Amino acid sequence: MVRVSGYDITDYGDMVDCRPRMSAYAEALKRAVAPGCTVIDIGAGFGVFALLACKYGAGKVVAIEPDPSIELVMPMAQANGCADRITVVRGLSTEFTPDEKADVIVSDIRGTMPLFENHIETIVDARERLLKPGGAQLPLRDTIRLALAHAPDAYRLCERPWSVNEYDLDLSLGHEFAVNIPRRTHLGTEALLSDPFDLVTLDYRTITDPGLDATVELVATQDGVAHGLLNWFDAKIAEGFGYSNGPARPELVYGQNLLPFPESVPMKAGDRVLARIRGMLAGGIYIWSWQCKIVDGATGETRHSFNQSTFKGSIRPAARLAPLEPGFVPTISAKLQIDRDCLSMVGDGRSLCEIADQLIERHPDDFTSIDEALGRVRTVLHRYAGSDQ
Repeated sequence: MVRVSGYDITDYGDMVDCRPRMSAYAEALKRAVAPGCTVIDIGAGFGVFALLACKYGAGKVVAIEPDPSIELVMPMAQANGCADRITVVRGLSTEFTPDEKADVIVSDIRGTMPLFENHIETIVDARERLLKPGGAQLPLRDTIRLALAHAPDAYRLCERPWSVNEYDLDLSLGHEFAVNIPRRTHLGTEALLSDPFDLVTLDYRTITDPGLDATVELVATQDGVAHGLLNWFDAKIAEGFGYSNGPARPELVYGQNLLPFPESVPMKAGDRVLARIRGMLAGGIYIWSWQCKIVDGATGETRHSFNQSTFKGSIRPAARLAPLEPGFVPTISAKLQIDRDCLSMVGDGRSLCEIADQLIERHPDDFTSIDEALGRVRTVLHRYAGSDQ
């Protein structure tokens, strides 16, 4: 199924205008592109990397993107005089089979963190199917870093209005969900209460596993109130070209990620945080968990013990969350059966009206008119619009 990013044109503009990110990609791409080579741009958006590849001498560029922004690629290419060298693919790179493999693959399909949706699956597939042996892969690697943080502004949404509000209402139930939701923020080095720790390095030339399971020990370097664990990433686009969205750097489009504690924790220099951080990809969504123990630096006693996850932060019914579990055994509901019947009739020469007629015949209690059945057929097929179905 084609999934769209949800970005609008101003979001893409912010990405291009984010100088540390864009400069690193542009310089790395310039060095990687040889005259006449083939480039594949994955997650192309409106095609800025594809346009740059042409500017730097690429002979053929394939721009791949499921989002509607892909419709701007060819008009942009015409405006820049390179429409004859760019091919547009509306869909996912994992569903694309090239006529020839690429000399260069460029992508930026991260979220706030590089472990985002199907990023790793996409990179692995591109490396194995779309890239020539010895070809250039941009980016090369990302290092996710972690530190204990004082972040009162970001943490405010965990406390208000759940623990504190002006209306004398008991909203404490909401607090249980709010403290299990990571917060996008941007903090400076003054907010760090420990030295940074390298949680994991994602080498895109070798990575295969999209999951993360790491343990860390963070030691408070100063007194302060800790609100959670801050993580960010340092990107290496090519050797010599990279950027970071870390606390010592300018704010980038990605932001940083705060894994909040369930409560503010006063810390003394020498106190330790023992943490296990896990990220499990299920159904295209990462479920994050962070288990933490706060250990007194003087006595060695555990003062606090937390067990949090984004699973606990969701207020969706359990019935909707269960299918994300690897051991879940699905059954066929009435709705799923209708959709399955609809799809089974695609490709054998039937028109939409003929498929709708058959749905009415097979499911007479579910449709009151041909228009209703036809609407269902259109809804089902629209999920695959723009793909190869």
